[in-house]
Amino acid sequence: TTASFTFAQPLPTGPGVLTLHFRGILNDQMAGFYRSEYTNSKGEKKMMATTQFEAIDARRCFPCWDEPARKATFTVTLTVPADLMALSNMPESRVEMLPGNRKKVAYLPTPLMSTYLLAFCIGEYEFVQATTKEGTLVRILAAPGKLGECSYALKCSVKALEFYNDFFGIPFPLPKCDMIAIPDFAAGAMENWGLVTYREVALLCNEATVSTSMKQRICSVICHELAHQWFGNLVTMAWWDDLWLNEGFANWMQTFASDALTPEWHIWESYVSKEQQRALQLDGLRSSHPIQVPIANASEVEEVFDAISYCKGGSMVRMLYAVLGHDNFRKGLQNYFGFHAYGNTETLDLAKAWADASGMAIQELVQSWTLKMGFPVIKVLNDPFQDGFLEVEQSWFLADGSSEPGDEEVTWIIPLVMGTDSSPTSGSVMLKEKKATLKDLPVNVKDAKWLKLNFGQHVPMRVLYTPEMMTRFTANVQQLPAEDRIGLLSDAYATCKAGRASPVQLIDLLKGFSEEKNDEVWSELAAIIGGLDKIFKAAMAADVYTAFKDFATKLITPCAERVGWDNKPGDTENQKKLRQTMIDLLCTLSAKDPAVWAHAQPKFQQVLEGSDAVPTDIRMSVMSIAVKNDTTSETFDALIKLHNTTTCGILKRDIYGAITAGPKELKLRALEWCLTDEVKSQDLIWIPSGVAGGGKEAAELTFDWVKTEYDRIHKRLGLTSMMLFGSIVRISGMGFVSAAKAAEVRAFWETRNVYETVKKTVAQTAESIIANSNFADRLLSSNLNDPLFWSA
Repeated sequence: TTASFTFAQPLPTGPGVLTLHFRGILNDQMAGFYRSEYTNSKGEKKMMATTQFEAIDARRCFPCWDEPARKATFTVTLTVPADLMALSNMPESRVEMLPGNRKKVAYLPTPLMSTYLLAFCIGEYEFVQATTKEGTLVRILAAPGKLGECSYALKCSVKALEFYNDFFGIPFPLPKCDMIAIPDFAAGAMENWGLVTYREVALLCNEATVSTSMKQRICSVICHELAHQWFGNLVTMAWWDDLWLNEGFANWMQTFASDALTPEWHIWESYVSKEQQRALQLDGLRSSHPIQVPIANASEVEEVFDAISYCKGGSMVRMLYAVLGHDNFRKGLQNYFGFHAYGNTETLDLAKAWADASGMAIQELVQSWTLKMGFPVIKVLNDPFQDGFLEVEQSWFLADGSSEPGDEEVTWIIPLVMGTDSSPTSGSVMLKEKKATLKDLPVNVKDAKWLKLNFGQHVPMRVLYTPEMMTRFTANVQQLPAEDRIGLLSDAYATCKAGRASPVQLIDLLKGFSEEKNDEVWSELAAIIGGLDKIFKAAMAADVYTAFKDFATKLITPCAERVGWDNKPGDTENQKKLRQTMIDLLCTLSAKDPAVWAHAQPKFQQVLEGSDAVPTDIRMSVMSIAVKNDTTSETFDALIKLHNTTTCGILKRDIYGAITAGPKELKLRALEWCLTDEVKSQDLIWIPSGVAGGGKEAAELTFDWVKTEYDRIHKRLGLTSMMLFGSIVRISGMGFVSAAKAAEVRAFWETRNVYETVKKTVAQTAESIIANSNFADRLLSSNLNDPLFWSA
């Protein structure tokens, strides 16, 4: 955007001051300076004003050079109604009362910072506060009536700030850190320096009743945003092509800090099963992009706020931490912050800081992973137990199993970590070649029962083992650490889906997990069962699908019966998460089983009565089972009524998931309802996402809805948040498993005016459908397409 100024006379040479008078709109688009609506304790509709400037929306609020390297100090003055709180990045410097029940609030100058980090919030707020041991005032603010939901966030925030002050060696440089919950918010949170904004569900909770997964999410989001106070705010990427320096680091730090604050969560297991897998799923597509992605125009940056910049960036940081070791990693970061404070950097600036701290030539490893799209798969070529050595070959892993000229030339520098049951510690080698024979292995394989590559899952890659090695894993799988059981499962599923491993081998491996007790391993098992269920439901004959469901139900039953439906004295938070996963699987596979419904029915009545007796971990599954067992619309209507009377954002999220579980006519009602004013724009995507996952017919319903209601959807989201609108693109094709549907989805979006803005997302959506189509074809031609296979 260019602004031109014409002056009455020529300007004299030298510095000057430009004063601009301008008007803006307090919009309702969750971008720039916007208004957000909430309902107070009296049932009255109220408004607050807030900001969201990243990536390029500060210009919506005031004229500026809206680029990350154009740093400035900002001195803010707000004139507001006298009865409202007015907040900005810095503390107040003075308040002047004005006629007409108004006040003028001036704030201390900010540090040197980018435009996208400026923020103001004006409204009625309640808050709790505490002070870090270094003297920083921390407040959690929310709309009236939400004060009781702020205490957990306050504890997390104080601990996280104190942890970062120590780890980074540079104290948080502002005198205060406000964290505020906003009722209408497009993203999850925003790291504005000293005034961090959040969706309500990402900050607020009733600590006594909140589910473990939501509690861990709140802690992770807070740790993510507070990591940004250093990564992004104190030191900022020079341009958006290095966005990963902000988001990849915050993605890794959120887990590193959460693990330090609450080690009993074993949250790195969650990182491997979720964040790392999100990176690998997106980066397994030809339509992915490198971590350092060329951004010719700032308007392109919205599409790279994705799993590559966040999750692959974070996974690469995890790899570098393992290579450098804790002390070198930390020393390099401290040197980086010290040298570049209040400035802008590029990727090689950070690599140099680590190289100087460690004496390692780390730059080559960093660039091997940041400049290339995709990731490798390591294929084992021999039997290491028989031969005493290991022969491996690396290649570019693609989810659809395709191969094109030039693919074989792509290689990475890979820290190849190995572990066995007979070695007390893991060992590693640095693999640079396309193919290598490793004679002197860093671990003992002579007496080992198994040999695991990528031990600890520190590298974002896949491993393809020989059938003999997989047989050893199946017999001894419980000997592996949880992260490695997760990695083994995800690699087996991905290589099977890509046509590089046998489907029978995958099913044999799943059978080895019948006695599994770890919550995150079961989360990965649930993802695989859900992925297979989607393909079987859409592509297989009814008798084959029934046989698969019987197999899956038999697999999950021992663990589901062991954890039960109710919290037990002495349950750890991870055991509560395990219960959530198992009940969710029962909802997917056996919702109409009389025994399942007998457990869920009384709990559903308790939910409708407002009782806290039902663990919130299983609430959405209970409601979904109720919807599936109702042949009328009574349950659906009751949930809509509950939605419209509650102020709890987490309960509303559960309701969105549950109401999409009904038959076709209720799915259509849910899709129509989500475009009404009763559903906030920030929450709109949850309903079509839930519908699209309901099978072949449901996927068609969703795509037809997107086509028919395109203008209404675009008005609600396309003018508001291209990040949210990009989700609609993905949702439009997420339930399909045929190449014909991939072409149809692509053709539809190519006719839309927004196509150039969402072009990358369209390509990724179509490619994901084709990968599922190829997988379905492979399963149809395999032994799995026989009911008798499942009873063997």
